[in-house]
Amino acid sequence: MFSVHISNAGGTQAEFTVGSATLALDLALRSQRAGLSWCVEARSEGTVRRLSLASLQELAAALATDDAERHLLHQVQWQHEVQAAFSQN
Repeated sequence: MFSVHISNAGGTQAEFTVGSATLALDLALRSQRAGLSWCVEARSEGTVRRLSLASLQELAAALATDDAERHLLHQVQWQHEVQAAFSQN
């Protein structure tokens, strides 16, 4: 499981618990593009590990073992690249 904590400078906060590293990555990337602060924690068997964006991307790629998850990861990465290109223009 992954816990995604998102907040803004005004104090608004949200927390999402998702079972997919790819979905956690999607939330983190969307938050980053929106200028929000975020933190992702991987939780398993009583341990909690905070993940950087790079480690979350690596973990999502490693855990994308079936076609559906690989397709979702590809879509998340593509969407991020498209949005990044729009923001540069």
